[in-house]
Amino acid sequence: MTSKEPEWVISVCGLNCAKCDIQLAGHGNETLRSEIVDWFKDERNEIVEPGKIRCEGCLGPSGAHWSADCPIMLCAKDKGLSHCFQCKDFPCVKVEKFGSDGVSHHQRTIENSMRMKKIGIEKWIEGQNEKGRCEFCP
Repeated sequence: MTSKEPEWVISVCGLNCAKCDIQLAGHGNETLRSEIVDWFKDERNEIVEPGKIRCEGCLGPSGAHWSADCPIMLCAKDKGLSHCFQCKDFPCVKVEKFGSDGVSHHQRTIENSMRMKKIGIEKWIEGQNEKGRCEFCP
């Protein structure tokens, strides 16, 4: 990550987009881009064009989102929300399913989002910076 890129961009579901491999690959990390292409080929038997590996995050332009059909993002946009924790139904079935998909940093999204709801995103980020780590990152 270059010094111009932010250290924190909290997505709709609560992930830190600024630490996402897809986002980093799409912003110049060619090693990650190559690893992602290889992963799709080896693990999913899919050919992904390197130029298609890019994402501006779910809070960015919808045409530049890796998972344009993400049900969590679409739900929040339909409700006019920036983050799931702003919803009266949080945590809902969609968020709980995402948080229990077996991916370690997805599991932490609900707990961290609940904390952000309570104290605010800025205060939560300040706390993470004080700890010297990102609770969402693997």
